[in-house]
Amino acid sequence: MFAKALFNWLCTSPLLTKPGAVIGLLLMLFVTFFNPFGLRESSEQSTETWLLRMFAPSYPAQAQADVVVVLIDDQALARMQASWPLRYNEQARLLRQLLSYQPKSVFVDVLFTQRRYDGGSTVSLQRVLSSADEQGIPLILADYRDAEGRSQMLTELRALARTAQVNWSGFGERYPLLLVPGESDSRTPALQMYQQGCVDEACALEPFAEPLLVRWGYWSDGRMSRFVDLSGCGVRGQRSNAMQLLSMLGTDSVRSQRDANAVERPQPCPYTRTLYANQLRDPRVAEVLRGKHVLLGAHIRGIPDLVMSPVQGQLPGVYWHAMALDNLLTQGREYWRSAPEVISGVSISDALEMGLVLVAGLVALWIPAKPITHKGRLLRWMSHYRFWFIALSLCAIGASVVLALWWHIAPLDWLGLILVIGLFYAYLGEPRLAAWWEQRIGKLNKKGDAGCVKPY
Repeated sequence: MFAKALFNWLCTSPLLTKPGAVIGLLLMLFVTFFNPFGLRESSEQSTETWLLRMFAPSYPAQAQADVVVVLIDDQALARMQASWPLRYNEQARLLRQLLSYQPKSVFVDVLFTQRRYDGGSTVSLQRVLSSADEQGIPLILADYRDAEGRSQMLTELRALARTAQVNWSGFGERYPLLLVPGESDSRTPALQMYQQGCVDEACALEPFAEPLLVRWGYWSDGRMSRFVDLSGCGVRGQRSNAMQLLSMLGTDSVRSQRDANAVERPQPCPYTRTLYANQLRDPRVAEVLRGKHVLLGAHIRGIPDLVMSPVQGQLPGVYWHAMALDNLLTQGREYWRSAPEVISGVSISDALEMGLVLVAGLVALWIPAKPITHKGRLLRWMSHYRFWFIALSLCAIGASVVLALWWHIAPLDWLGLILVIGLFYAYLGEPRLAAWWEQRIGKLNKKGDAGCVKPY
């Protein structure tokens, strides 16, 4: 009796009567959990990049005036009548000019790993480093370390200055704040500058153990037009954040190869305040540099040191450190980060994505072959695929917003979820759509309003 009842149940079960829904559910769960060929990872990265671009116009400007990049580029070198790499005494002069404006901290994103025998003595550079220490200005030099963790910086410079490692691996698109958990010597440039002069609880390392998801700002600071050319830049106040967001949404929605560059780089100017090395001779820059965090970097033609911003496109690598510092100054310990794991290898975002996929599949197994026409309005709505597509899409978007804005966690892949669930439901709902279309054509033919006939 039991075997017969089980057989009858299996014969009428959705597992057998809806093989398309079962196969679709299994495929979605497989892709979500196992990430074959990196499909889910690619989708997540695309969603994250797009969302960072959309959030950029509303990024708070509270720390924009506190971070300044001083850039050494080809044009600045020409105006300084110098060439790259700069001689040691030229670099010392540059740093001396910078320190004369009394910045809050300085990070030099230039490597001193190989001794230049044509660059003169490093004595003048050593004197500047000692002077910075005497003035109480934290001056941090970029440090490159080999696979064994040994510093490659010139010994005499490493002994006189603070250092911060700038080469790392294993963090993907995230900006690590601590390369070794719990070790203050492993702090990267942004965290060192953020914690300069900190005491007691402000120096705690535990809140910064997780790598930072760098948020990029959009609007350039119009007050910098006195020093740099901002023509063609999106300057704060030109239009509202909402209008800029709508403009970017419109551009992204009709994306094509023809306008890919415009989509990738809608804002040609960096968010961070920027001066050029030759401008340090101008005493007017004192108002920009005094009491600020300053990052000195280089952008030399033929020497690649670039980072990809979802807002500005390719930028000199020093801007990555600058925006990471800006994030810390703006958000403190509540900076955006990857979702924590609930079990080994499965994060909160992964669990939410798999839960939504599972709900989508179970709903597909439940929805009847024909829409329910009685038993109440709500049940009639729930018997349609479009109801559940809209509901699950709103759930995915809502969960992503909550994770990002309240829990400060990287948004989940709601774009990928909407696409997958939409295609899944479109496939399952095709017989209903075909039946509705055939019924509609039949009515039109009876009225003589259309001459549509079946092709068979």
